[in-house]
Amino acid sequence: MLQALTQWPPLLVYALIAVTCVVENFFPPSPSDVFVAMAAFLSHRGTYDPLTIAATAWVAGVCGAAIVYAIARRYSDAFAVSRIGRKLLPPSATGFLLKEYGRYGAFGILITRMLPGFRSVVAPFAGLAGLSFPRTLIPIAIACAIWYPLITWIGARLGSEWDAIVAILGRLNRALGIAALVVLLALIIGVLWWKRRRRRAA
Repeated sequence: MLQALTQWPPLLVYALIAVTCVVENFFPPSPSDVFVAMAAFLSHRGTYDPLTIAATAWVAGVCGAAIVYAIARRYSDAFAVSRIGRKLLPPSATGFLLKEYGRYGAFGILITRMLPGFRSVVAPFAGLAGLSFPRTLIPIAIACAIWYPLITWIGARLGSEWDAIVAILGRLNRALGIAALVVLLALIIGVLWWKRRRRRAA
């Protein structure tokens, strides 16, 4: 997959990141984090820009959450019993969010937005609960502004260290190659010396 990404135009990769981050709000298994991390990992080659990766993911994630929130707020009753609504709002997740929102308010939305398994539940929950747009989208935007740059930083950091790792391995292989050559020469010299000594002894 990494090899394939290096051959794709940057705009296509950014578009793929945006689409998966939007879709994640409707379909939690969307591999948005994977694409963000892989693109960031390859950014050390100059193909992709880490800031553009993080900004694309942030904008798309917030827009996707806003769309789901608006649908849930507008069609709360129908949404709750719909197939998507039942998948995004299982009773266990809804109960957890009610408890956390009652305890922490907007901060609870911010935290749960970054929890795997609950991330896609926050926006429709807020819409069904009748929370206002600012009270919902501001903490979600802050959570996305923490989450996606963090993934981007981790991927870019690993990518920037990759060259150092390759360089170390290269030096190690050269050292091992030289050592192997020295041992081979020593063996050849030893064998020649032993044969010459046997001929003299004969």
